[in-house]
Amino acid sequence: MQENTQNKELLPKKYKIEECIDNLKRHEYRIVLKAIPGIIGKGMTTFYNYRDILIDDQLDIPYKIARKLEILFGLETGGLETTKTEGKHYREIVEAHRKRQ
Repeated sequence: MQENTQNKELLPKKYKIEECIDNLKRHEYRIVLKAIPGIIGKGMTTFYNYRDILIDDQLDIPYKIARKLEILFGLETGGLETTKTEGKHYREIVEAHRKRQ
């Protein structure tokens, strides 16, 4: 069990929240950290939980909150994620379905 916990600690974070916070100056850090719960509409504990989500966790930050954090830290849409989310366009799925029939 302890080995599993140590392996999880080595995994990268799913979101770049820690990086964004680390880029703040000390006085900015204190101000922003106090303001975040009001901005995202959640408590500080929830924010810390969001910050600690690992890359292989099923848990995600709700889109609206992630977008607010991206705006707060000056990131483009999707810029908070450490890995790019990929998927197929619906036309690819429809075309593949047609070919099977």
